[in-house]
Amino acid sequence: MKKNLIGIFLLCCSLSVFSQGIEFEHGSWAEAVKKAKASNKLIFVDVYTSWCGPCKVMAAQVFTRPEVGAKFNQGFVNVKIDAEKGEGIALAKKYEVKSYPTYLFINPADESLFDRSKSSMAAADFNEVADRILTKFSGKPELNLSDLEAKFKKGDYDEAFARSYIKRLKAEKKPTREVLGQYLDKFVLKNPSADRLYFLGLNYPNGSDLTLYNYMIDHYKMIDAVLCENDGIAAATLYRSLRDETKGKIDIILNTKSLTAEKELELEQLFTNMNTVELEERKDKKVLEYKMWMYILKADQAQLLQANREYIIRFILPEDRTSSLGKESIVLNKNAPVPVMSVDSAGASDWCANYAIKLSKLSTDAQDKKLAADLYKKSLALNPSSVVKNKINVATYNFGDKKVAIKQQSKLIAEMSSSGDEYLADATVTLEKMKNNETNIPVFSYKRKAIKKH
Repeated sequence: MKKNLIGIFLLCCSLSVFSQGIEFEHGSWAEAVKKAKASNKLIFVDVYTSWCGPCKVMAAQVFTRPEVGAKFNQGFVNVKIDAEKGEGIALAKKYEVKSYPTYLFINPADESLFDRSKSSMAAADFNEVADRILTKFSGKPELNLSDLEAKFKKGDYDEAFARSYIKRLKAEKKPTREVLGQYLDKFVLKNPSADRLYFLGLNYPNGSDLTLYNYMIDHYKMIDAVLCENDGIAAATLYRSLRDETKGKIDIILNTKSLTAEKELELEQLFTNMNTVELEERKDKKVLEYKMWMYILKADQAQLLQANREYIIRFILPEDRTSSLGKESIVLNKNAPVPVMSVDSAGASDWCANYAIKLSKLSTDAQDKKLAADLYKKSLALNPSSVVKNKINVATYNFGDKKVAIKQQSKLIAEMSSSGDEYLADATVTLEKMKNNETNIPVFSYKRKAIKKH
């Protein structure tokens, strides 16, 4: 019985060790160097800051994973340094850390930089970085990239080779789209298993060929589900890649001087693609912004007005949309809730006023005046600045209420004069244009402040 208890105790201990993530040293840098020298290991250094979002995601979602812990605890002496505190300040400066998170791999023999990597990434990719660096440190020769390319071009290879080649190209920051496209044709289409879809999603490159892009869009929900089940960071990376690629395709079309019927059909499909990939709470928002751009190109005032109305009602006036006015949170982990941003009162207020201006140039209908009045109310509640008040007065003028606008602008100028407002001259020009019964009165915006360098 005693032997059984000892066996159970040892088993539990081994499982505990295996189940934990990366074990970081808690002593000084000198102590970490000494330990690494004694064990003939590289030092892995996670350089972070307290305010860095991706750093926190990596610490919580990747460093804690058992497979990552197994790799790094066996292969490295692991250290975390805050680049803005203690020894971290000098170390970050010494190794020229410019962004966070940055991962340094230091040779303890002379404390030289052996290799580096950066940014948040999926656990599988993080372990791939470790494998590459451990192989390099061991002195084992890697297969020549040109030899791998020659084998690929012959076409006589299995799935394991295809995956290895894709990973190698990715590590070398070489284009992977051709090889990944062949991987799709040769292996995924025949049997789209969860493992293959995961590999495809994990390694999808932004700017791939059209066939691969279309496959990812058509099967996005399935691939996203597989990624989310395995790694929320991998799912978020694919989401951003496909979203950015779709936006890029739309931008190219909308940056032309005119739209053909064929290009309009292509845009409609891309709008559908955008909503296929988009998070539920963001669906239609970016599409509506693009549609307004499209209607401007087409000079379709009726459709442009309708799109503005919908955008204002759905994405500007609701209180739960205020924090996202004019900005957007970055999704780093798709398994986590979408980050809630703090409200930028000045920016959100200006956004409301700008849409009131847009609306006033498209319509003088009573329903649009009412919609503009709601925008005025929200804008002033957020930030009753002279810039915003001036824009509201211009919108009022555009709606045809010129006497009211002139009266409000005169009152605003009196307030600005007594307070020494820096925009007084701009507001005075606006009033003169109103009095002269001019059309298309320009508005002024906040001046960009010069940043002092210390």
